[in-house]
Amino acid sequence: MKAPHSALLLSALACTAAAAPPAPTSFIASRGGNLGDPVSAENYVYLPTGSTLTAWNRLSDGAVQLVGDTRSTPADGWLTGLVRQGDYLYASYRGYSAEAAGVAVYSIADRAHPQLLGLYDNYSNAAIRMPESIAIANGYLYLLDSEQGIFASPLASPALPAFSRVSTDWGSYDHATVQGNRLYTVGRTFLSGTALNIYDLTTPLAPQLLGATTLDGYDNFRLKVRAPYAYGFGLAMNITDIGDPANILPRGRIDTPVAYEGLLLGDHAWGVGLDGLDVWNVANPDQPAQAGHFTIGTFATDATAVLGEDALLATRADRFVRLDATLPTTPTQRSESQLPAGTAAYDLSVRGDTALVLGNAYGLNIAKAGDLAPLGRYETSLEPSLQGRAFEQLALDGNRAYLTSWGSGLVIADIANPRQPQELGFWPYGFATAVVARGNFAYVGRSTNGGELVVVDVSNPAQPQPRGSLASSKILRLALHGNHVFIADEAVDGPGSLILVDISNPDAPVETSRYTGCNSVSDVAVDPSGRRALIACGEFAHLVDVSNRAQPVLLGIYTDGGRTVALRGDRAFIGSDFTLDEVDLANPAQPQRLQRWNLAAPAMRVQAAADGRVYAMTGLAGVYVFEPDRIFADTQQ
Repeated sequence: MKAPHSALLLSALACTAAAAPPAPTSFIASRGGNLGDPVSAENYVYLPTGSTLTAWNRLSDGAVQLVGDTRSTPADGWLTGLVRQGDYLYASYRGYSAEAAGVAVYSIADRAHPQLLGLYDNYSNAAIRMPESIAIANGYLYLLDSEQGIFASPLASPALPAFSRVSTDWGSYDHATVQGNRLYTVGRTFLSGTALNIYDLTTPLAPQLLGATTLDGYDNFRLKVRAPYAYGFGLAMNITDIGDPANILPRGRIDTPVAYEGLLLGDHAWGVGLDGLDVWNVANPDQPAQAGHFTIGTFATDATAVLGEDALLATRADRFVRLDATLPTTPTQRSESQLPAGTAAYDLSVRGDTALVLGNAYGLNIAKAGDLAPLGRYETSLEPSLQGRAFEQLALDGNRAYLTSWGSGLVIADIANPRQPQELGFWPYGFATAVVARGNFAYVGRSTNGGELVVVDVSNPAQPQPRGSLASSKILRLALHGNHVFIADEAVDGPGSLILVDISNPDAPVETSRYTGCNSVSDVAVDPSGRRALIACGEFAHLVDVSNRAQPVLLGIYTDGGRTVALRGDRAFIGSDFTLDEVDLANPAQPQRLQRWNLAAPAMRVQAAADGRVYAMTGLAGVYVFEPDRIFADTQQ
């Protein structure tokens, strides 16, 4: 039976070699993305990252080692909550598509290697679904949907949940905690308050709302429940008495440094801020008192948990920190690990066997090209502030990397050794978004308060100097070829377009022409010959002949998506709200979609990288990696 199949395969390979078509592309992995609070099983910790689950081993020497993940089987959305019962993990997930909402079930019978058993999205047929958290109580699994209410499934068949709607209450269900027969839900409201609901689960299929309140969202930016009290972290250490759900009362309060997260450890609470841990004695709920400040790196912490003798922090700066929780008055750091692929990856470039992943909160996640295995972090010298950093795009030229920070400007780094970048200089410029570079010049595009293209002299990277500039509407992306910069200009107050700019004179960039077939462009890619440009035009992608810089001409339109684009030869990779399409442009007048992959979140950036792979950055859901089919690729070499 195998011989005929082999003959057919050889015949197909021979035909493929003769025609030498571009190699088909296959999905390889999804890694990184939005963080969720971890859970544990013995020494193992499971951390939601985007649309995947990561497994970590807490070693006896204090280290936390990444040992497994579900990169090849991502959920249809990013994970929003995680709970465990026995050898099973249950994660709520949601995406931008109405269909991408449900519960992912994992087996952890092999603790180091979680296995996705199934995705269950049939709990509701509503048009709008937003599962935000998940909980287990009394042998039932509870899914909390902020639009559709609460759903429950018995766990008699733990791998096959079957949900029924048990409450029509809708609200803010960002976090769910079960203690005894009570379910506590916490979430941020539209008006920036913090909502707390308390349910009685004595009758599992008929939850009863016992009490609800909305607390000050600044004092209680993050609310942690340990009955009979709720502890708020924010601009204050705030304690609320919830012992009688029908009569929720304020107790103690003390002003604190800003905290975005918090942990509860016996009679103490840790406020997690931008620059360390603040320890509070909460033994007397009417008089919380400061017990110390510790300069442990906590910047941009998004997820926390106290698991036995450990307190764990996962940060948007791609750090997974293990703290000793045995002495609550004197927290100490036991170890730090690098989270894979970036929790907020906005861009990516490949140099040799190294991928440089731009992290919005800090700088570069340095990884192995392809599987994005962590190799190190490069944190820029910019002050630790999410808004002040807000890195947007990355460009490589020679041995330099250029990073645009929306909050601050342009960072220049030496990447002669790409695994150990060294900062060379900084140019302050508010709302820097897009960047390309060549030789002694970088070209920076602004996206806020009016678009602007600025030519920056970087011949001395320690002292970058602005030269000429050109106004536009809102610059989202740049491409560079020859003596022209191609601007993807989005419409704001006036129309946008593809703008071709002559940069022969760095002191006076001049608009050569505009492509008028699209009045709002979000991305642009130019082929190596400089003759064709592919632009993202909302719901469409336009292929434009730009060989005559003074007169761009439409070659063809792909009508099935166009949020972000990448180009490699006659192949286009076009990202949209829910999908990434591979499109054949050999006949520009009739683009042909070759395949489509679903994404758990909108494609923010697609890169056809130097290593032959395609990387799609989706933000919340992580980085999706695709590579040519090696059987076909080998026949083309």
